[in-house]
Amino acid sequence: MTRGPRRSSLSIGEQVEIATREFGTDLDPTVLALTLTLYRTTAVYDRAHTAELAPHDITLRQFNVLTVLHRADGALTMAELGDAVAVRPGNLTSVVDGLRRRRLVDCAVNPDDRRSFLVSITEAGTEFLAGFLPGHWRYLELLTGGLSADEKETLVHLLEKLLGSVQDAAGAGGRDGLATSAQNA
Repeated sequence: MTRGPRRSSLSIGEQVEIATREFGTDLDPTVLALTLTLYRTTAVYDRAHTAELAPHDITLRQFNVLTVLHRADGALTMAELGDAVAVRPGNLTSVVDGLRRRRLVDCAVNPDDRRSFLVSITEAGTEFLAGFLPGHWRYLELLTGGLSADEKETLVHLLEKLLGSVQDAAGAGGRDGLATSAQNA
């Protein structure tokens, strides 16, 4: 199949249209449009947050860990923290180490299980957030300003429902179950 000259970017609608022509009834175009929209929105949202955090020399993952620890009622194990921020343990170690070097978090051996560590936010971490978060909340309002309050609530509900669906599907086949079932389809 010969296509015209390549453009640098196709809209989501154009991508869905091409895929629908290629795969026909094997493809639900709405699922593809949803997936592509989620990917693009996540990428743009992440870039916006990364730019906001860059002057403070903190990554988005570090910020996420710091805010989770700030809201937690005490220290969290690395496993609890990983679950809360959806980061695998191997990747979480480097994130926490970066925060430790800046003295924004502290780690201690878990007295209930010496094989694990407890991570907690330090006074310096709390002070950083106290200075940063008020402006951050205003920035989030700006980013989501195109949605009404009702639309924001609806979007939260739908994304929570989608998250549950993805977690259920992933749990049904184990960690690699989704990839395996997709390859075997």
